[in-house]
Amino acid sequence: MPATRTTHTLQRRAALAEAPISRQQTAKQTAKQTAKQQKELSLTDPFLATKVPAKLSYMAIKKVMHRSTVAPQIIGRTAEQSSIREFLRSTVEQNRGGSLYISGNPGTGKTACLQSIMSQSTASFKSVLINCVPLTQSTQAYMAILDALKVKYTGDPLAALESHTLHSKHAFVVVMDEVDSLLGARQEVLYRLFELAKHADSHMALVGIANALDLTDRFLPRLQARDCEPMLLNFNPYQVKDIVEILQSRLSSVSEAAAEPVIQKAALELCARKVAATSGDLRKALDVCRQAMEKAEAESKRKGVDKENAPGSALPKVTLMHIAKVLTNLNGSPIMQKLNALNFQQKLVLCSLISLTRSASTGSPAKKQAASAAVTGMFSEYQVICAQLEIPAPVTRSEFLDLISMMEAQGVLVIEAPRGRRGARRVVSSTGAADDRSVRLAVDEIDVRRALTSTAALKPLL
Repeated sequence: MPATRTTHTLQRRAALAEAPISRQQTAKQTAKQTAKQQKELSLTDPFLATKVPAKLSYMAIKKVMHRSTVAPQIIGRTAEQSSIREFLRSTVEQNRGGSLYISGNPGTGKTACLQSIMSQSTASFKSVLINCVPLTQSTQAYMAILDALKVKYTGDPLAALESHTLHSKHAFVVVMDEVDSLLGARQEVLYRLFELAKHADSHMALVGIANALDLTDRFLPRLQARDCEPMLLNFNPYQVKDIVEILQSRLSSVSEAAAEPVIQKAALELCARKVAATSGDLRKALDVCRQAMEKAEAESKRKGVDKENAPGSALPKVTLMHIAKVLTNLNGSPIMQKLNALNFQQKLVLCSLISLTRSASTGSPAKKQAASAAVTGMFSEYQVICAQLEIPAPVTRSEFLDLISMMEAQGVLVIEAPRGRRGARRVVSSTGAADDRSVRLAVDEIDVRRALTSTAALKPLL
């Protein structure tokens, strides 16, 4: 019996000793089979191909075309990048304060370019980004900066920010995006921030970003008088060549082989030309390409292309037709495009007209559109609105009449001669002789209100 037990024990140990080798061999065989299956799957289904660059899924390509995806590199903007680098060298890299105002239309790469240059700087400094749109009270701007810098304070937030700015050991950057949202009754906030940044002992490099080119000249004239005017930098809209290069760069960052098959070169150029002709907004170009890819993907699935493609075939291409369909849907009505393109002063003119015709514009939509007001009353109401918004440099009467004439030529307003007088419909006099004429909207008031509320400073007026 003992010999038999010994024999069984030796056999059992031998079996256990061989078990790990068997399991290891089985695991290797399973891994090989799994890899083989994944390779075969990637070759038969182009939408699940993740190993072969030419068969990248639409999901990966659409991701790089999303407006929230950080660009692999900044294309163009050589002069703008040089100006930002010079600003950083003269401020935070020398442990000093200063101010910079960056203007430009939406989607021209203002914030992206600034963040890219700051990340490339060899100096070590702290930077915070503040979105001014949600700020509704003056003290919230100071509190937002202190909270972003993680500065503990009690009492007056402005005093705490001044103390930190003047006594900090290291310089820091504060980026105020959409800084024009602080206009209106809160002009004093901008004055204090820009003046604090230009103080001799300041350690805050303030960067304000907005769309308006003349924000500091028109709304902050005291800055120049106090020698606190910021450095100015304007970003012009993207041109066709720039947009095409940026889109191709994003596609190439996913796969060189996938860039050409996914979006036809002619389709990219069509997208770039349409966007450059309207606004030059790169974000819109990204949206167009991404939605066009979604259309091409859905179309190929409806036709069963994703199941029938042979190994080695390319992804369905985005053609001119796909781009054209998306552009038609994104551009919206021509009226809204026209209203959104109006400048701030023209929008103030519309606010004065709506304010005067508010009591008369009750009833049907047709009556709302027909309500009119005299030019004299509109100019008086315009002055009241400017005083309410604390706009330091309102336009003169002559300039106001020019604005009305311009908007009539654009098809936004209609100028009517007074009763008993027929003839010209244009306002040409700056002496007040034409002030007895009346003005009414040439478009629906609902569209006008929708366009005006897109400007944060005008929302309280409506």
